[in-house]
This record gives sequence, structure tokens and C-alpha cells, in this order.
Amino acid sequence: MSRWRSKSGKQDHPLVLGVSGQGVAWLAPEATDWQNWNWPEDVDGPTALREWVLNQAPQLSAAQQPVQVCLAPSLAQHWVQSVPAQTASLSELHAVAAARAQQLWGPGPSGGWMVTGDWQAEGAFLCTAVPAAWEPVWAAMRARWGQIALHTPLLLAQQQGQTQWPQTGWLAVAVAQRLYVQRREAGRMVSLRSVRCPVASNLESLELLAAQEGRREMLRVDGRQEDLHWLALCEGGDKAAGHASLKSLPWRPAGAQPAVPLDAPEAVQAAWCARQCLEGARHAA
Repeated sequence: MSRWRSKSGKQDHPLVLGVSGQGVAWLAPEATDWQNWNWPEDVDGPTALREWVLNQAPQLSAAQQPVQVCLAPSLAQHWVQSVPAQTASLSELHAVAAARAQQLWGPGPSGGWMVTGDWQAEGAFLCTAVPAAWEPVWAAMRARWGQIALHTPLLLAQQQGQTQWPQTGWLAVAVAQRLYVQRREAGRMVSLRSVRCPVASNLESLELLAAQEGRREMLRVDGRQEDLHWLALCEGGDKAAGHASLKSLPWRPAGAQPAVPLDAPEAVQAAWCARQCLEGARHAA
């Protein structure tokens, strides 16, 4: 199982964090508004966040459930990894995925990449890479709070909509200022395109971007135009799509959290996504 999958707990409202390349956002268990802090210009992100965790982060009781940490798209990279025909072991597959991460995003800052995935012996599967320089931050979080659960917005969106998504077909997901267009076959993701959303996006512009990128990706993969399913996991995204070429997938907004506009910082969007999906999981239980 991937280390990035959600862990559930018994308490109603855990501490939720969103972490991006620019800052951290959080919602304490009994808080009524999001908090956000950007790194100082002269301090790198891992150092700044570690100091915040050790000296400024909210205190929690010993009985509190795991802290939920959602890594924004500027921090966590995704791709679909194919399994080479001659791969003989899981360690070889780890090495292949690590090499692919360096090929896609370079050697990574200060120590390369932490790579994880839903490892499969054949076919293709989704991988996640985060700069290894952030590992001491997760250690500091565990030292202060005990258990933490690491997420990404895309993996949370997968969990939010997996019972309604097409087993085979095309899907566009807008979450935390990023658009992901994916092809699914027999319940597995076999291709993935990631596009940064424009800064001044609204739902209408997100739908237009999804339709355009969906058509482009369909032509690239197999040259055919098919239905494009649509999930906008953001404030207001539960409404039916206005664009004729998108087939909206319904989801129920969580009521017990402050609103987050589409132009909110990426870290806030990531934290909102974690809280939304945790609330949704409880409603479905």
C-alpha cells in the first residue's frame, strides 16, 4: 500500500495541514477559519516548516487522531509508471520509478526524490515523488504530534470519486489549482497529464480548460474523441458543469469547514481538499 493513502481516525476534527512550495496552511480541530503562512524569502521551505512545526504549530492532546498533511501540486509530482518487461523484483521497480522521477523533474533539490506508488507487477500504476529534502519535516511532525497521514490532492480526489468514476474512459479532475486529465482502463490509470490552472480561474474557465486539454490528450493517446468525465473538487464544484462536452461526477460538499475561494493560496486549497475528503469519507461510512 502507498504511504500516501489516507489514514482514518475516531475524532471528528483532526488538525489539517496543506503544504506547498511557498507556505503552509492549517485548520486546527476547533478553529473556524484557515490560517496561512508563507516562508520567509531568505529561508528554504523545509527549514522554515520544520521550525514552524517545532516552535509555532498548534498543540494537540495525546488522544488526537493523526494529523492530516496534504502536499500541494507544487510539491508533490505524479506520473503513470509502466512496468518494464524484464523487471524481476520490487526493488528493481523502485529503482525504475526513481530513475523516471529524475528524468522528468531533474535530480531534485538536496537529496533527490522520495518516490512511492501503488506498486504493480505488470501494466501501469500511479507514482508520487516529493523532494527528499522534506523528509526531516515529516520526522519533526511525528516527533511533535505522533502519527501523521500524508496525502496529495489528486490521491484524495481519487478516493472522493472512485465509486463513480468510469472503469474505462477519460476523466478530468480540477483540484488545488491543478488540472489532471487521465485515461482509465479496467479501473486503472494508464495515462496522466497535469496542467497548472491560470491564477485568475473561475469554474467556467476551469471547465473550458478541461475540455481543451481533454481533447488534446485524447488525440495524443489514441486519436479518438470520447466522453470526458469531470470532477471539480473545489468550492462550487459540486454543481453540474455548464460546458456541454463535460459529464459531471457528483460529490457532496462537507459542511463543517470554512469556505475557500478559487483564488486562495495553493496550500489553503490543499488543506481544504484534505478536510473535504475526510468529511466526505465520514458521511459515506
